[in-house]
Parts: sequence; structure tokens; C-alpha cells
Amino acid sequence: MFLADLSMLRDLLLTMFICYIRAMNSPTPRQLDKIWMFFMPIFVVFLAVDQLSKWWALSSLKLGESVDFGFALSQNYGIVFGIALPQEVIFVLTGGILALGVYLVIQEKLWQDHWHLMGLALLLAGAIGNLIDRVRLGYVVDFIKVYWWPTFNLADAFIVAAIVLFGWIFVVRGK
Repeated sequence: MFLADLSMLRDLLLTMFICYIRAMNSPTPRQLDKIWMFFMPIFVVFLAVDQLSKWWALSSLKLGESVDFGFALSQNYGIVFGIALPQEVIFVLTGGILALGVYLVIQEKLWQDHWHLMGLALLLAGAIGNLIDRVRLGYVVDFIKVYWWPTFNLADAFIVAAIVLFGWIFVVRGK
């Protein structure tokens, strides 16, 4: 059941992305193939690494163990840094992140630059990785603990890396 839902979500996202790109003055079909050949493998690898790391955490760590640095399994029912919000709001925010990513790629013609596509792959892999947890488990699996910082996971790290990459592109490259 879960895999069917995940497959349906993937198909919906791809269909929306392709339809919107074709509706705009956007890449040719050949350019679109090149985009997907670059973007999809990166996205799939990041998403797989995130999900495999969470599977490892759930199967290897005990909930509630306290450590200062290392791995400590926790269940995050909130959003970033554990800020509590209703599930509906979290789904709307995730949808907003996905829509913003698609908008930026198309409207700003970010599909022309591999750095932008890398950032988008990181952002979407992180957002969808945490969304998968919410749909499947009702919470996000967090397991990386660094002293006083809230516990996080690789999906969170991917989102932060995407923001840093987009900041670098904007400030250093001026795009």
C-alpha cells in the first residue's frame, strides 16, 4: 500500500513538473531529457541515502538514549528543530517547498545550470524524504545528535545544504 502511494506521488510530481515546463517557454524535449538525466539520478541517490539511513536508525538505535555527540533516535512530530505544528500545516509547507522548487526551475530558467539542479535535487530529496516519514510513520525519524543542536536527519542536512548552495549561487555567482 505504501509503495503504491509513493509511486502515485512520484508520478503526480513528475507529471506536474513536465506539464508546467511544457506550458512555459521552456526547454526543448531534448534539453528536458538532459535535465532529467542529470537531476533524477542525484535526486534518487539523495532520497535513497536518506531513507536507508532512517531505516538503519530505526533498526539499530533505541528511542530515548541520551548522547552529546553521535546517534540518538528521536521522533519529530513537528517541523525543523521540533517546532510543533498541526500535520495539515506541515503538509501545506512541504507542498509549498515543492511548488517553489518547481517554480524557480521553470520561471527563472534554473534548469540551464547544473548547480541550480543540484540544489533543487537536495531540496526536494530532503522535503520528500521527511514527507515519506510523515505519511508512513506519522513523524519524522531524527537520529543525528551534535551537542546542544536539536536532533536531525540527513533529509534536514540536505535541505540546509540546498539553502547554502542557493545562497552561494546568489552571492558568489550573482545568479
